[in-house]
Amino acid sequence: MVEQRTTLRQLCLQYTNLAVDDISELEEMAAKLQFIAELTGTDIFIDALSKNGVDAIVLAWAYAKGNRSLYRSSVVGEMAYAASEPAVYQTFSTGKIARNIRGVSQEGVPIAQTVTPLFNTAGDMIGVLIMEKDISAEVYQEEQVEFLSRTAEHLSRSLMALTMTGWGWEEWLGNGIFVLNHKGEITYANKHAARLSGQLGGEEVLGKSFIAALPFTSLHDLAEGLKNPINFEFDDACYVVQAHPLIAGGELSGCVVSLQDVTELRQKERQLDMQSAIIQEINHRVKNTLQNVVSLLRLQMNRSKLEPVQQEFTACINRILSIARVHEVFAYQPWDCIDLQELAEYVLAKVVESQRLPAQTVNTQVLGQHIIISAAQAVPVGLVLNELVTNALKHGIKLAAYGEINVIIEQQQQEVRLTVSNDGCKPQQSPELIKNNKLGLYIVRLLICEQLGGVFDLRRENGATIAQVSFPLSSKEEEV
Repeated sequence: MVEQRTTLRQLCLQYTNLAVDDISELEEMAAKLQFIAELTGTDIFIDALSKNGVDAIVLAWAYAKGNRSLYRSSVVGEMAYAASEPAVYQTFSTGKIARNIRGVSQEGVPIAQTVTPLFNTAGDMIGVLIMEKDISAEVYQEEQVEFLSRTAEHLSRSLMALTMTGWGWEEWLGNGIFVLNHKGEITYANKHAARLSGQLGGEEVLGKSFIAALPFTSLHDLAEGLKNPINFEFDDACYVVQAHPLIAGGELSGCVVSLQDVTELRQKERQLDMQSAIIQEINHRVKNTLQNVVSLLRLQMNRSKLEPVQQEFTACINRILSIARVHEVFAYQPWDCIDLQELAEYVLAKVVESQRLPAQTVNTQVLGQHIIISAAQAVPVGLVLNELVTNALKHGIKLAAYGEINVIIEQQQQEVRLTVSNDGCKPQQSPELIKNNKLGLYIVRLLICEQLGGVFDLRRENGATIAQVSFPLSSKEEEV
């Protein structure tokens, strides 16, 4: 004990700024270290702040004789750096007890420190008393718990419970389940997997290499390549395959492979694709047939020089072209429905392009929502758009050098509202007379009111002519 007192005093004089009386008080505390170590069963130290005011110097050390020390040799005279022993630095900085603060010993062992300040008679802190215990076992256990948690998550995702619980989840899932070992060999296959394997080869699958049946060279490649579901075709059969890796000890120890027979689904998809292609081809041919009808009407129209006759032929031709435009849109959109905004943009552009005067400038725009209407409604709506836009050109803009035509599409609950407005000359007849007398608007009223069950309104508002139709939005079920 005399030797330890001598060593403590020498270290204080060499490495600290402590006064002689403070050193004596630390020597008295050092004399009690062994009793404290035996009482707590831990390593006990006295440290003092070094001259740099940050790191500490170990002045004394004791450990319980019945326990193994954290250190193979004495650490007295070693520096306790703030980065490695944050509890010591914390107590020196705050003057308060720091309890169970984790750090690393001089020998790299994970430790928990409880540090209490030591004060002199004047109330100044002259050092700290440190109790250290080895928490290597705790840290290892925490790491194991974390690892087990991650492994459990992988097992849960990969349906590993099927191989252990016997809950019959495979019956509910309906997929073939294969469990592979680290070599990629099949160690388990549920009844769906066995049935699918029988369809493919008709032999016992347990012990066979699953990797050999797929374009992979190793289990790692298989787990990575099948991380997301992938389609595989075997002869006329089609399967969706996905792998769920099994991790043990941080290494890939196997895989759970899910195999789903989607042959019937793919066949139905191909049938639908073929049906869609046939219907698109029909729409294309209907459009071409209508174009031929238009050509015949134009030939007939050219045989007459009477302007009223030509005007009637032109109106008839435009109506047929409107139906052709709907079928042209059907040729590149889904055959059972159509986007009303796209249809309106297409019809508006084509009508203005074909009927405006050479020196006329007509600006157009389609505003509002993208509303999907059924195929049964598309043709009458296309005809209505044709009539309303034609009417706006002929009676609204007329001979004006400049004009605007706007189409607004809105939906309120299950009702579609279509508004066509134009600025231009004031019509010579009132909107009510026009609505009752003109054939084009009669067709609009016939299609909207009688065929689509809607309403039609034509009015003047703020110098513009506004034609508005509303009709209920039908569903596929209502058409069947």
